[in-house]
Order: sequence, then C-alpha cells, then structure tokens
Amino acid sequence: PGLATALSPVEVALLRLAPLRRLQACGARRGAVAAQVPERRGRVRVVTRGFVERAHAAGILVHVWTVDSAVDMHRLLDLGVDGIVTDRPDVLRDVLVERGAPWPPAVSS
Repeated sequence: PGLATALSPVEVALLRLAPLRRLQACGARRGAVAAQVPERRGRVRVVTRGFVERAHAAGILVHVWTVDSAVDMHRLLDLGVDGIVTDRPDVLRDVLVERGAPWPPAVSS
C-alpha cells in the first residue's frame, strides 16, 4: 500500500490495444504510476504519440529506456514522454539545456 509501481508488460500491451477504461482499472488497482518501456520491442514500436496520449489520459507517466542519442531524446521529448533512462547523462543534460531546462553548468573533470 502506498508504493508506486510501473505497469506490467501485460498492462503495457493493454495500453496499446485495450479500451482506456480497462487500463485505468488495472493500473489504478495496483497503484501503477508509470509505464517504463523500451522505445521498441523487436520490430514493434512501443512508444508512439498515441501510446503517450493514452498513458497520460490514464494518469500514467511514460519513462523510456535506454536512450543514448540526442536525436532520439529530442524526438521522444517531442512525443511528450515524462522520463528518459540513459547511459549518457551528459547527452541528456545537453538536450534538456538546449530545450530550455534550467540546469547548473557542467562540471569538468
């Protein structure tokens, strides 16, 4: 109780395919607050504008992993994703600063 969780793979599939009310019932019952997904699963693109819109309509945040390219980061942010998991935090920082996010200066080593 009171623990935030992410959608299961089945619930992510429902987000793409099922009526919104069914997803809301599944996610709300478990306390899910996010869909933490890869951008693609094999040949299937998981994260689309429609996926993000349906997630947001259900009160679900969208976190995408693992995104290391600035071009991909910009494209996903343009789709409205709420979080990006990356192995390149320096690239993500530059992308966010470029988009106007307030950020302290980079620390040089």
